[in-house]
Amino acid sequence: MAQLTRLILLLGLSWVAQVALATPCVQDDLNQTVCAKRTQRVLVLAPHLTEIVDFVGGLGRVVAVDGSSNFPESVKTLPKLGNPWMLGAETILAQKPDLVLVWQSGISMDVVAQLRKAGLPVFVSEPKSIEQVASTMQRVATLFGTGAANQATINEWAKQFETLRTEHAGRTKVPVFYQVWNQPLMTLGGQHVVSEVIELCGGQNVFADLPSLAAQVSVEGVLKRNPAVLLNSGSLTDNQQLVNQWAAWPQLRAVQNGRMHTVPDDILVRNGPRLLQAAKLVCAHIDKARSALRP
Repeated sequence: MAQLTRLILLLGLSWVAQVALATPCVQDDLNQTVCAKRTQRVLVLAPHLTEIVDFVGGLGRVVAVDGSSNFPESVKTLPKLGNPWMLGAETILAQKPDLVLVWQSGISMDVVAQLRKAGLPVFVSEPKSIEQVASTMQRVATLFGTGAANQATINEWAKQFETLRTEHAGRTKVPVFYQVWNQPLMTLGGQHVVSEVIELCGGQNVFADLPSLAAQVSVEGVLKRNPAVLLNSGSLTDNQQLVNQWAAWPQLRAVQNGRMHTVPDDILVRNGPRLLQAAKLVCAHIDKARSALRP
């Protein structure tokens, strides 16, 4: 986590260097240089980026978002462009944006190439760790010209994860299964930020050894790894479904101890500012399970 702190400091220095430039420029997650001469008409085509733009004070310059962006509440009044995968370059260019923010896994790279060929700045985001989320915040703030105002806030956001990691260091590891979907049964591997959150809370993703970000697994595989906590993201209704789903396997430690929890929609699976809120909830669930573990 010290590496994360160093990164934020370096990003701060990078912002200072940008002040002297008429046009702020950053590297996106494709290592492409993105320069924004103006940010008066911005399109944001991913929910995590919409939340980051709000976090750094740029939401007032957003003219439209993707169909899934729903936070903060004020976003609901903005025009929705639908699923980015279904958008052509012409539809995006018709909005006459100064800057477009997109998620690499959520849009065609052919469309991104067309937008760039037309001279439109496109920031491509693909954060896969807490460190990269913090970096994304700082780079987006730089593009919006709000880097100075947000540097301390972003630093504090990052430091709170370091505090959680320090608090849970040395505690008994709690095996955790994170369920993405129930039919087919899907989970996340060790390279996903959700796995990082579980680890910093003193948990252990029982499928951390998976080589991919997400994969289908079997009930037998879950039973073999015998997690003490079952987690997913959703609503209270989803949590009852989670409980009902696993009730057929009372031999699972998570079922025996009633440690099946749903983290509210979006905050854990979106790599944005509310990831910190999700981490605190995950830590609380893991801490309670730890106290119930049998020697």
